[in-house]
Amino acid sequence: MKQFLLLALVATSAVYAQTNNTKMSAPSENGKAQQQEKVQSGQRPQSGTFKWYTNFDEASMVASQSRRPMVLYFTGSDWCGWCKKMDQEVFASSEFQNAVGGKYIFVKLDFPMNSKLPESEMRQNAQLKQRYGVTGYPTLVLIDSEGSFIGETGYRSGGGRSYAEWLDTFFGK
Repeated sequence: MKQFLLLALVATSAVYAQTNNTKMSAPSENGKAQQQEKVQSGQRPQSGTFKWYTNFDEASMVASQSRRPMVLYFTGSDWCGWCKKMDQEVFASSEFQNAVGGKYIFVKLDFPMNSKLPESEMRQNAQLKQRYGVTGYPTLVLIDSEGSFIGETGYRSGGGRSYAEWLDTFFGK
């Protein structure tokens, strides 16, 4: 019964979002990508920078080679209010970026309603959502460098530094 109600709510929200003339816009991914420094292999990222991967296989390879754990961020970037709040309060904050530095590999797994992802990315994201049993947004699934599940969390108030410390407790850092 709960699953049916959740499915009905999601379907209703999707119909409303498609028929509503006023669309909410999130910051463009291009703008974010331009602000984030590309780190070349063998170089330590500068404090305050980290890269968002969208390709899980690529991120897994980097995590395995660098022996860094992964943060899988399941989000509805253009419709989920809590996701937008998390992006602004946590991920965009210099306190978070400085605290996480090069500790983790970040993977953004998006489920937008008002924009379309490439088919391969949509399939990948749906498979990972099912694999890790994600049922709501935002959800962060934490895995080690070999892909073993460590924990799961979501939005937490307190800002970037507090959230970075929260992640460190999961990874024992």
